[in-house]
Amino acid sequence: MRPTADVQPPAFHLFNGQGKARALLICDHASNALPRGYGTLGIDPDKMFEHIAWDVGAAAVTRHLAEILDATAILGGTSRLFVDLNRYPDDPTAIAAFSDGTKVIGNADLSEAERAHRLSWHSQYHNEVERQVHGLTAETPPPLLFIHSFTPIIRDIRRPWHLGVLHDHESPESDRLLQVLRRNGDITVGDNQPYAVNEPRSYSIYHHGISAGRAYVALEIRQDLIETEAGAEEWAVLIGDAFREMLEPLGVLP
Repeated sequence: MRPTADVQPPAFHLFNGQGKARALLICDHASNALPRGYGTLGIDPDKMFEHIAWDVGAAAVTRHLAEILDATAILGGTSRLFVDLNRYPDDPTAIAAFSDGTKVIGNADLSEAERAHRLSWHSQYHNEVERQVHGLTAETPPPLLFIHSFTPIIRDIRRPWHLGVLHDHESPESDRLLQVLRRNGDITVGDNQPYAVNEPRSYSIYHHGISAGRAYVALEIRQDLIETEAGAEEWAVLIGDAFREMLEPLGVLP
């Protein structure tokens, strides 16, 4: 997606809203779009296509997974540089003035009114996540499937993992997913790698999943694997098969 000055993004996108699976796909950093009037927040426009602005490839994987599983997906509608949907509202990095060495000029010295305006988009998104959860809840809440992506190299360190499963230990679904993925000897799977779920603390995963006592998995996918549509589709098929096996005991798929 190329950010433009004449298209106003929504706070969220719903994909496959009539999906029959009783599971919800959540992709916080799906978009690199900015609302009208924000330009590129004072940074080089090319930076809006890098990981500081969104999770490269995550939206495409999420859409393919929604089709494969016949599940509803909710995707964030704006760039994480406008407001980071996976940070707590009182976290300074929710509206980051610096990101991976880049000074975000348009995020410096914000007024309280501007900060409140940005955080209202955060609230709209998370309120919709809860609405979707309650809409899918029968006897038990649906499992939540969080999709993120990570950079292959950071601070000159190459990350060897193809996929990472993030959790806060008490997650039988995460344990099952790790077991399923690790049966494939061709891929390297990280357990709370390339970072743990609380480094920094992931708002979406804790707020909707862990703290609420709901079944969840949080998957990180290396960005160079999914930066093209073909790559995203290929990895979505592999991940979809693993999700099906992981979810089978819960009886939530059509």
